[in-house]
Amino acid sequence: MSGEKLTFKQQFHDFPVRQMLIICIIRFSEPLAFTSLFPYLYFMIRDFKIAEREEDISKYSGYLASCFAFCQFLFAVRWGKLSDKIGRKFILLIGLFGTASSLLLFGFSQNYWQALAARSIAGILNGNVAVLRTVIGEIATERRHQAIAFSTLPLLFNFGSIIGPAIGGSKYLTHPKKESPYDTQTQEVSDGLYSFYEKFIRKYPYALSNIVVAAFLLFSLVCGFLFLEETHDVYKYRTDYGVELGDWLLSKIGIAPPERPWHRRQLHEGHNYYPLIDDVASIQSEALDSSDDAEIQSIRPYISRRMSQAIVKTYSMEGQREIEEYKPTYTNAFTPAVITVITGNFIISLHNVTYNEFLPVFLAARFQKEKLQFPFKIEGGFGLDTNYIGTLFSSTGMMGMLIIMVIFPWLDRKLGTINGYRLSVSIFPIVYFMVPFAIFTLTKYNPNIPEWVTPVFLYTLTSLKTLASATGMPQVMLLNHRAAAKEHRAYVNSATMSIIALARFTGPIVFGYLMSLSDKLAIGELTWWVMSLMAGVGMIQSYWMEDYDDEDEKLHQTEEEQGEQEEQDTNPDLSQQLQRDFTAIEVEDETQTSIR
Repeated sequence: MSGEKLTFKQQFHDFPVRQMLIICIIRFSEPLAFTSLFPYLYFMIRDFKIAEREEDISKYSGYLASCFAFCQFLFAVRWGKLSDKIGRKFILLIGLFGTASSLLLFGFSQNYWQALAARSIAGILNGNVAVLRTVIGEIATERRHQAIAFSTLPLLFNFGSIIGPAIGGSKYLTHPKKESPYDTQTQEVSDGLYSFYEKFIRKYPYALSNIVVAAFLLFSLVCGFLFLEETHDVYKYRTDYGVELGDWLLSKIGIAPPERPWHRRQLHEGHNYYPLIDDVASIQSEALDSSDDAEIQSIRPYISRRMSQAIVKTYSMEGQREIEEYKPTYTNAFTPAVITVITGNFIISLHNVTYNEFLPVFLAARFQKEKLQFPFKIEGGFGLDTNYIGTLFSSTGMMGMLIIMVIFPWLDRKLGTINGYRLSVSIFPIVYFMVPFAIFTLTKYNPNIPEWVTPVFLYTLTSLKTLASATGMPQVMLLNHRAAAKEHRAYVNSATMSIIALARFTGPIVFGYLMSLSDKLAIGELTWWVMSLMAGVGMIQSYWMEDYDDEDEKLHQTEEEQGEQEEQDTNPDLSQQLQRDFTAIEVEDETQTSIR
């Protein structure tokens, strides 16, 4: 359970800043790619004219979002398992490259089916969010660092939510047709200036924004290749030539790189003493058990050449066999605690992503005053342009950053993880319930209402939603991390991501149909009230969740594993055996010296 209350200074002391900075660069690129689509997605589908009626655009928008999520659902667990077999870093780099490639395909799409294929490729090639959760848990191993470390994921999502919509909604980077293809079209006339730019953006109206985002993804890939260290307990001892190159570049500008795990293989030739025994053992086995390692360190900090050879000979064969035969197992990974937290993840993701996908659709849909009647008759939308929608999402993203940097650490210290999570999820039902009523605040609907009322209403709702998401998401990630056993975290995180992807697949399809149906029946509020009901279920479900100490290994162990641990605790003979080996070698050395 949560321990004593810590100050921010105590939380941040010895925080792994260097590696978290690289993680932040990688993480930032993900929401940048995701949110840059929001401002123009409605207009892109409209320009493709795939929907028979304009009212059906939301349904096809749901398909586009769902194909990405469905492919993530199918492949997320596979990426998580693969990260256990070949390391975390390689998977992250593949994900960045896959996302950049799919964005370029998406931006240059000339019809709906090409765009659908591009989003599917993005879902197949990217398992980064789950792997990033695992990497953060392996970097921030101390509990006092975890709240700050895990909050970087939603922090960077909100940062991406500022830049992404600004890129996607920029009039210089996106160029939807001025006239809807569902109306009588009028041909746009060029003024002859910037002819190449004009021709390009008319043929590929959504390509430039995707090129910009893809360029940052490739920059993140280069940073990860050069500076991200492997965090897997076994593969972090493998020589990383990318990091070696990065260290060389840093040395050229006067920054001294730290010692890398694989450097321990270089024995100190010409000296009578070798490094610490755990370093020597890692040279040979690279996989000594952490508990045995601690016992070895407690015996003697330095040992002679002959002693090191004896100990290595004794223990390295078993360690080498262990790394060669390393095959992660996932038996009993899904404990009741893990299942409960994954359920919470599913619910919050289902309504959260649905809101993010369909609020832009609601804001961009054609305004139809004659089909509105307060309070329950709602058809159509606000009729806002891409620039307004992009600014709205960017502004709320900035609000989310401030919330995570200021409010979340305070909330975590005061309430703890589980109580803070319960408070956060109680905000969602209220916000969703109020969203449809915002349309009645438009001056176009009622001339007596000042123009400032609508933006104030919208910004208030989106800020409250951002508050709930920015505090609730890192908390549920922490609960997920602590509920899973250390050796199962990569698998559990990828399984959680798969379930979240299932929610993102289900939500847009179901709510896309629901939004189209409710629009036809002029009861547009139905979609948002169903979403509010779903969020209410998530709020109730949060009271079945608990917070755990991730240091409490007995929480994650089976009865057989606990029995083995108790037997090991009652027979602590490793240190005694090593001490006897040391003593015997010393006696033999002294005897041979006396004879000489």
